[in-house]
Amino acid sequence: MTFRSLIPLFRRQMGDRKRQRDDSVHPHSSENIELSEEQNVSKGNDIISSLPGNVLHHILSFLSTKDTIRTSILSTKWEYLWTSISNIDLNDDTFPPTGKKEDRSFLDFVDRVVIFHDMSDIKSLSIKSSELVNPSRVNSWISDSMRHNIEELNLSLRLKAQPVLPCHLFTCQSLVTLKLCMNWTNWSLKVPSLTHFWNLKTLELSYATFSDDNSTQHLFSSCPVLQELALLNCGWENLKTMTICIPTLRRLTIENETRWTRDVLSCVTKIYAANLIHLRCISSLVVDFRLYDLCLLVEASIGLYNNYSAEDVTPQVLGLLSGVVNVKRLSIKSDTIKCLMLVENLLDHLPTFYNMIHLELNLEFYGLCFGILMVLLEKSPKLEFLNFEKGFDRDNMEGYTLGRVPSCFTSSLKTVRIAYFDEDPEEISAKAPQSIEQASQRLKKLCYRVTPPPFLNEELIRALFEEG
Repeated sequence: MTFRSLIPLFRRQMGDRKRQRDDSVHPHSSENIELSEEQNVSKGNDIISSLPGNVLHHILSFLSTKDTIRTSILSTKWEYLWTSISNIDLNDDTFPPTGKKEDRSFLDFVDRVVIFHDMSDIKSLSIKSSELVNPSRVNSWISDSMRHNIEELNLSLRLKAQPVLPCHLFTCQSLVTLKLCMNWTNWSLKVPSLTHFWNLKTLELSYATFSDDNSTQHLFSSCPVLQELALLNCGWENLKTMTICIPTLRRLTIENETRWTRDVLSCVTKIYAANLIHLRCISSLVVDFRLYDLCLLVEASIGLYNNYSAEDVTPQVLGLLSGVVNVKRLSIKSDTIKCLMLVENLLDHLPTFYNMIHLELNLEFYGLCFGILMVLLEKSPKLEFLNFEKGFDRDNMEGYTLGRVPSCFTSSLKTVRIAYFDEDPEEISAKAPQSIEQASQRLKKLCYRVTPPPFLNEELIRALFEEG
């Protein structure tokens, strides 16, 4: 019998205990009479409670935190077993309100789970809540978890006021993963002078506003073994220069929504990460990204844009593309491609991607984009896979061909993937840009993706295929 096979028994026993408690209230109900025989059988087959403690804890690790706590009704042996679980995942989506006055709030439940944990370590603590939370309460959770040598801390919360994180968080030696999403207007991240994350490998900050250049640089330089850094919808308005110098960094994500005015943000971001293999930069920030020595870069996704003026972003787009010149797999978003259309003599300004074998263009291509396409192909001499993620605008393709054949078409290109959304395969084959297929001597695969319209749900699609 495997550990996973014991879990249904687990849940059945919890159901039995609940029914037994109901029996004490309604001992002569017809339902209870029908269930009495099953309950008598289960009494003699409680194989789970007789298992060793370490095995029981292993079984609990497969249950949600809520179900784990419910096991306390099984027997006196189980009453406090939940207080020693090492992985705590609490999400108010799984605690729907019942409307009863006696029900305590989700936040009270979190308090009890964290406070009543025994002396054993907590490996991970994840708390996600849509309720407004007092910052002092959050700090109590953080402090309590640190007393249990917390390794992974993930907080996604809505705050009532400006948070000030406890200073000892910034010197926590046990932390390996720290993810903070404090959704409060202009949450200013205060970094203490004494900051050192000895073992932190993953840092994710959401909706944090950086206070100034020095404290921000101090934060990053205090993470000597950091491998993953994500800055999501953070505030950059106080920065003139951001320096990310982390030799161990492997993955970097910078994403921002379009919520900043045109003249607020203008800063230089310097990134020194010799071991970086993955870069994702999707941002509306008017930021000058300067990338240095990204020799090992494997994958990059670039999406810079500005809702006020694409011309403001064009220099940043060229600078960022020059910084990822060693990349093997590159994805360029639609607004970034439109920015490149504004560059005169793009062939002279764009670097040559000698290592790139995979190019994804996230734009519904139309005739005016073919000039950009030709330059990108000419600058990708070893390209093997070309993906038009949003296909072609067939109504604006008349008269456009590739013209001069790029070198990759005769030397390396093997697969071209074109996505269409409203055509059947026969029509696609007839309307596809035949010059792509004819121009490449080495092309092994030209594939089209037909995506069903929105009104076709999964059930209808399955029925159509079964009829076919």
